[in-house]
Order: sequence, then structure tokens, then C-alpha cells
Amino acid sequence: MSTNTDTKAAPLTVLGAGPAGLATGFYARRQGLGVRLFEAADAVGGNARTLQLGPFRYDTGAHRFHDKNPAVTADVTALLGDDLRRVDAPSQICWRGRRIDFPLAPYDLSRKLPLSLLTRIAWEQLSIPRASNDAAHFEEMALESYGPTLARLFLLNYTEKLWGTDANHLSPQVAGDRLEGLDLRTFLIEAFGGAKDKARHLDGSFYYPRHGYGQIAEATADALGREHIRTGARITRLSHDGTRIRRVTVNDAEPIGVETVVSTLPLTLVLHLLDPPPPDEMRSVAQSMRFRHLRLVVLGLDRARLTPNASLYFPEQSVPFTRLYEPKNRSPDMAPDSQTVVVLERPCHPKTEAWTQSNANLRHNALDLLMEQGLIDERKEVVAADHRAVPFAYPILDVGTEDKAERLTTYLQRFENLHLLGRSAQFTYTHVHNLYAQARTLTRHLAARPDLVG
Repeated sequence: MSTNTDTKAAPLTVLGAGPAGLATGFYARRQGLGVRLFEAADAVGGNARTLQLGPFRYDTGAHRFHDKNPAVTADVTALLGDDLRRVDAPSQICWRGRRIDFPLAPYDLSRKLPLSLLTRIAWEQLSIPRASNDAAHFEEMALESYGPTLARLFLLNYTEKLWGTDANHLSPQVAGDRLEGLDLRTFLIEAFGGAKDKARHLDGSFYYPRHGYGQIAEATADALGREHIRTGARITRLSHDGTRIRRVTVNDAEPIGVETVVSTLPLTLVLHLLDPPPPDEMRSVAQSMRFRHLRLVVLGLDRARLTPNASLYFPEQSVPFTRLYEPKNRSPDMAPDSQTVVVLERPCHPKTEAWTQSNANLRHNALDLLMEQGLIDERKEVVAADHRAVPFAYPILDVGTEDKAERLTTYLQRFENLHLLGRSAQFTYTHVHNLYAQARTLTRHLAARPDLVG
């Protein structure tokens, strides 16, 4: 446990040392701000860490870094240097013994689907209305974007399994940018033009660090200064006077005075930690908002490669896992030359059988899936195994959740020295490059306040 932060010298206090908190600390130091970070875990990175299993390395999620913000890309590249590499590794959907490219590629579909299905899909691309910006829920958006055949074959079942909620109860925001760009013109160009005409939105390229995605967090922590980060420091109370957060309490035992606070903690947790507590109405709203947890099964395999893919997706409801990713396809340094490692994700609601079942049973399910899919020939190929629980992996964006999050955020705005940043804190689905960009903007704003410069 690190306890070397100076509790008197940091006018900016950051709660959480995941990507959002680390980015805030990094850019705060660049702006000349005194800063300290408190992290409950024993290491930085939050849900974007890289862990070790013998000779194998794996991430706590199938993370990628996308070159969507030039300034952020330049900053991350400066942190990692040549260790940040461009990767070309497509993902695929496992469907009825076939491997379908994802995002869906018409040229690929034309080679792997029966003619009757292709005819129906092409007709739907011609006849369905184009996706609007005012779809009431994800199911409507998916049907408008891909048509009923493609949506029901590959998107709706998977989405419902991932989030544990009916697609017509989910906000369109759960799609992110994954449904962009597929229209009749794209379908015809790719289906009949061949793979060389593949549209940009279907590109499987991204950036990835040599030693795992957690290298971004580690490099960011090094750059902002480890002496400013305290691990093993769980925030258990946020004491306020109605207009300002006055103290944060660490581990139920240590009240610490604060000036300005940036919280990356889950939005609902912030409401729970307030002392005095918020009105019953606000607590009721917070309690109605949910997060999706993950169980990970990690398997080291005695073979050089399992697949050429970054990820494999399993849309069938009968398969308990949603995704398999092979870290070695992101960086060859994640496993020995003659071996590989794979990670399978099982999304869970808390207090369900999926969340509470034993590691042994979950691993047995994972091996069954690999055998059924023809990915391994026998169980003795497994030379190492690990398991990892990832709580608060995704905020569940039910229909109406945006309004609830806005109500809670509006309530918290009464605390003039409290700022929210991050996927969990803002209750939205976003990416690391966006978090770094938001942290960059926020710290520039804070740096304009002379009382914070130290």
C-alpha cells in the first residue's frame, strides 16, 4: 500500500486511479496544479489493468486504444514511445459454425450466409428507413440500422446477453459508434466490389501497448508521479456543508480536508457516500440505476495461437460467455512464442448464480465452450488458469437512465468544488481517449483558478 501523498500540499483531490483519475492527475500536473489521488485497490488502472499469470499477460477487458483525438494520441504516444503499436486484428462472431466479421461486413456476409438470407438482407437495406437520431430504444435503432434479419441474427441477442436486459428497454446509447456507416450503398459496394472496397468503419485497426493495455495506466502514473498516488485508500465518506465537499474519509478512519475534488467513483456511490445524506428522492433514483459486472476466465494454452482475431463474440443465449479475446493477437509479448492465453467474459448481475458460481464451474463452462467451438482439441492443452471478478464494468443504460443520471448530476452541482469525470462517474459508455480529452479540458479550466496553482 502506498501512503506517500502529502495531505497538506494538494489543493486538487482525485478520487480513483483508473484511466479517468490518472488522466486527471497527469494533466493537472502538466498545468502546474498540486494533486493527490486516492485509489481503493492496491494498484492503479481500475478496470483497465494488465495482470500476470506465469509467463502470460492479460487485460481486465478487451481494451483497445483508438486514434480518435490527435492531441490525446500524441500524449499517449509520448508516454509509451515505440511501445504503442498499430494493430490490425479483426473480430468475428461465432454463429452456427461460421465466423462472421464484426463489425458486419457485407463482402464477408456474401461469402458466408445462404443466398436466401442475403436476398432478404439486401431487400431490407433497400426498404427500411434510415436510422434516425430519435430511436426510443436500442432495438428500434438496431432494426433501423441493419434491418430485422441482421439485427436479430447478430445484434439483439448478443446485446441482451451483454446487458442482461431486453433490447427494447435499453437506451440507443449502448450502441456507441458500432452501428454507424452501414447503408445500402455500403452493402452493394462491399458485397459486389470485394474485400478491397471494405469501408473505413469496418476497419479492424487500433493501437495497443507492447506489454498490455495497463501499460497506458502505468506510464500515466509514472508521468504524474507515484508520490501523488495513494493506493489501498477506499473513500468511505464525503462530508459536506451543503455547498462544498469539506472532507473525504479514507478507510472509515481518516478524515482529510479537501479544496477541489474530482470524483471518478460510480455516480450512485457518490450519492451513497454523502454526509449528510441526500434527500430520499435522490437516493431512490440512485438505487434504481445499475451496473453490469464481469467474471473473467483466463486460460494459458500450450499452442502458439488459437485464432487470428482480436475478439470472438458469442450471440447465442445458450452460451454463457459473450466474448473471448486473445491478448497475443494484440501484442506478441503477451505470451511465449509457443503458447498463448485467452480470456472469456461472462457478464453478471450481482447476487445471481452467474456472479456467485464457483471458479471451478465457470472454468469448466469455458473449456466446454472451447471444445464445442472446435477451438481446442483436448483439455490438457490448458497449462495455466486464473479467474477475475470485474465489478462495475459497465453502467447499464436502460431507457430513461440518461434522465436519471442528469437528475443526480444536477443535484451534485450544488457542491461547487466537486467535479465528475469517467465512465462510472458520468454513467455513460465512453472510451479512454475520450476520458483523457475530458481530463485535459477540465484541468485547463481548473488551472485558470489561481487558488489551485501550486
